[in-house]
Amino acid sequence: MTSALRLHGYPVSNYFNIARAALIEKRLVHDIVTARAAQDDAFLAMNPMGKIPVLESPDGWISETVAITEYLDDRFPDHSLRHADLADRATARQIVNIVQMYLEAPIRSLFPGVFANGANDQRTVDSVAATLDRSTRALRMLCRSDPFLVGSAISQADLFAFYNFDIAERVGHFVYGRSVIAEAGLAAWFNGMAKRDSSRLIMADFELHFRQYLADHDAPYRAPPPFLSGQQTHA
Repeated sequence: MTSALRLHGYPVSNYFNIARAALIEKRLVHDIVTARAAQDDAFLAMNPMGKIPVLESPDGWISETVAITEYLDDRFPDHSLRHADLADRATARQIVNIVQMYLEAPIRSLFPGVFANGANDQRTVDSVAATLDRSTRALRMLCRSDPFLVGSAISQADLFAFYNFDIAERVGHFVYGRSVIAEAGLAAWFNGMAKRDSSRLIMADFELHFRQYLADHDAPYRAPPPFLSGQQTHA
């Protein structure tokens, strides 16, 4: 029997994994449909940008991960991933924005020389390093880690940060030999998130598909950095 919620995407995508984690954390029955980003008419009818993830819902197609997670909380308010306190909710949204715009987006510009058989020019490498200095400092100031980023309840901020920090840590270590997780003061939080049932399930799928992705793209990146290879036990 097909679920009313079907998430279309691919386990190598950190944003697909955020949306999948939201479904699991909210205890929503759902199906996974493996799909890659595409620009053909059929896929553009699902998502006009041709990107993943896309959520097939009782209310139609929903794309963009922020929109998906917001929809899930609005449509299914149980086990909310948004804080009731407005100040906490605003802080969580700040964290989501910083993680997306000033951590993941600049790191993504380095993907060609890390996760594919390409190269990164020195100007880009230097520019990304400066942005990471600012974003990790800002997140160190905003995040509480007691035990979640904004207090005692898991929120969208934790999901966006966990899956984006995972990919940023890989790139940061490969390119710079730096740990963005440690710089942001979030090692204990990251370890706690890594032990959640949703994280274990999703990251197991990620690692399986990621190994094949790297081989297909003849990528120089191979093993995860020391922090991530021991993320279940790192102190």
